[in-house]
Amino acid sequence: MNAHEDWAALARAAKPLDWAAPITFGVDPVEAARRSGGRIVYVSTPLVLDGWQIPETVVLDAARAASELARFRVGAVSPVVLGAAYLDADMHLGIRDPRQWARWVASIRNAAGAIWVPASRGWSRCPQVWADVQWAASHGVPVMVEAQEMGHGS
Repeated sequence: MNAHEDWAALARAAKPLDWAAPITFGVDPVEAARRSGGRIVYVSTPLVLDGWQIPETVVLDAARAASELARFRVGAVSPVVLGAAYLDADMHLGIRDPRQWARWVASIRNAAGAIWVPASRGWSRCPQVWADVQWAASHGVPVMVEAQEMGHGS
């Protein structure tokens, strides 16, 4: 099974806004902000590297998603946005390597009190987003997914 099929199976089994489940679907930015409870929210969006850089469209998608939560005074952290800024400042950072990226991202993700997965382009096919959600679900960290159905933003 690929990540997209795994998401589809989860979405079929879940009810939108079922807060008793470890993963809640259909959570828009307003509801994510309301449910964050003052915790740092890790914004999980797809990472795409184009040679030495993260493409501007990928960074903008992630920044827009995080800003949707920040608008409601939520401490929203996007590793894609941070990573792009860090790579702009120092193109020799090791976070371009997938294993280094995963370790660096884990330190941010592990400090968050919740994870929000906006319906950004490619979210349901991204192995990193899937890994974030699997980690959170296995560690009791609430996961909020914006999409209600697999066709939205996938």
